[in-house]
Amino acid sequence: MAENTDTVTVDLTRGEARVVVAALADEEMTASDDRGRRLQEVQDRLAAAFEVDQYRTGDGGETADDEWSPGEWLDEDGPLDPDDTAEVTLSRAGADAVRDALAAFELDERDEDAGTAEAVRRRIADAVGG
Repeated sequence: MAENTDTVTVDLTRGEARVVVAALADEEMTASDDRGRRLQEVQDRLAAAFEVDQYRTGDGGETADDEWSPGEWLDEDGPLDPDDTAEVTLSRAGADAVRDALAAFELDERDEDAGTAEAVRRRIADAVGG
C-alpha cells in the first residue's frame, strides 16, 4: 500500500497525458470556480510538460517548471512519440481532481480513450493508496 503523502507520482506516456488533459478540459467546463481553477492549473501544466498545445490556455510562451518537466524521455523514437514516458508528480488535490475527471471521461469517450482513461485513473488510485 502506498504511503499517505501530500503528493502522488505516476508515470504517464505522452498519449496518456493527452487523454488526461482532454478529460480535465471536459471536466473544467462544468466545474465550480475553485475546482475549475484547480483543473485548469493541472491541465495547463500537463499540457506544457507534454507539449499538448491544443489545450494550453497561455500565450504559447509558457514552459513547464522543473517539477513538471518530463526531462529525458525513456525512449528515443522521436520528439513527439506518444509512447514516450515521464514521471509526473501531482498534489494530492490535483490527483483527486484528475481521478474524478478521468472517471467522467471514461463514460463519454470511445473505447480506446476510455480504456486509457481507466488505466491512468487506476494507476493514480494505486499511487494514492485507494
